[in-house]
Amino acid sequence: MIDLLNNFAFAQLLICGLLLLPYRNKGSSIVLFVLLMLSSAGYLLSSAYANANDFIILSVIGFIGGNALPGIFWLVSLKIFGDHHELNPKFYYIASITLILPTTINLLLYCLPLSLELSQSIKTHSNYLGLAIELAMISHALYISASNWRHDLVRERRYIRGGVITLSAIYILVVIVAEQILLIESSLLDVIKALGVVSLTTGINLILFKPKSSTLFESKVIRNDSETSSEDTQLLAALITSMTVDKLYKEDGLTISSLAKNLSTPDYKLRKLINRELKYRNFNDFLNKYRIDEISARIKSDPKSQLPFLTLALESGFRSLSSFNKAFKQTHQITPTEYKKKHLTDY
Repeated sequence: MIDLLNNFAFAQLLICGLLLLPYRNKGSSIVLFVLLMLSSAGYLLSSAYANANDFIILSVIGFIGGNALPGIFWLVSLKIFGDHHELNPKFYYIASITLILPTTINLLLYCLPLSLELSQSIKTHSNYLGLAIELAMISHALYISASNWRHDLVRERRYIRGGVITLSAIYILVVIVAEQILLIESSLLDVIKALGVVSLTTGINLILFKPKSSTLFESKVIRNDSETSSEDTQLLAALITSMTVDKLYKEDGLTISSLAKNLSTPDYKLRKLINRELKYRNFNDFLNKYRIDEISARIKSDPKSQLPFLTLALESGFRSLSSFNKAFKQTHQITPTEYKKKHLTDY
């Protein structure tokens, strides 16, 4: 039973990674997700194949996959769910620690003539250090996937963020805590692990890969696009008015729910409209566009003003100077200070 479940999960992970591999040139997010699927498949090798350790190549793949998994999972959470447009190289260096640390320790223990007692002590302490790093990464990944969930405008990504990815992190945490810290050995735990992996891999593939019904089957669904378009046009006009005229983006703690209530429309319709028509994937990015536009206009109109950037940020709806600086640089590719100096020269 357990072998069947593990083999099924391994096959799904491998297929998912291979199906996404041709799209790797479309962005680093896909590359990271492919690596996540392949490292997960590598981790399952030791469970899916009872004699995997008898073959050096399978043992090496399992070792690399299992140790790289927490770091790659963390990078995926940062890139896809943390809305980092580009990851700083330091994130990749940090993520690689989960693989580099055990590899280095194993090589040192293999090459250096150390006593059995000293070798065991080094290995034990390095294992605890590695576990602490992995737990920190996975906990941070959980925080990222949960903290920005309500601002996500992409329905499928909300499903993955709220369900599959969170369950994945919880599963990894349980495996680390139960097996490696508490050293629990139980056939029931093995069954729960196998069922968890199968559920997660099935959920991922069902969300990512949807067949086109028109390929094999006739579709008899009739869609009234004109009526929907008319409703969307009216809602879009009301949304733009609420931003440009009413300037609701200045309201403290404005959420997608409160804005939808103000526009007398359901949350899901507003999310879909902002994502589909205005091409925003995150609600905060949508609000920040209007906030940055206002601040930029104020700086350009009076670059000699001594008004602090913090005051400008708070008056336009930002909650902190750091969030303002980050959004401003993402918009203009320069800092607020550099932007002000540039227009001061032209003034």
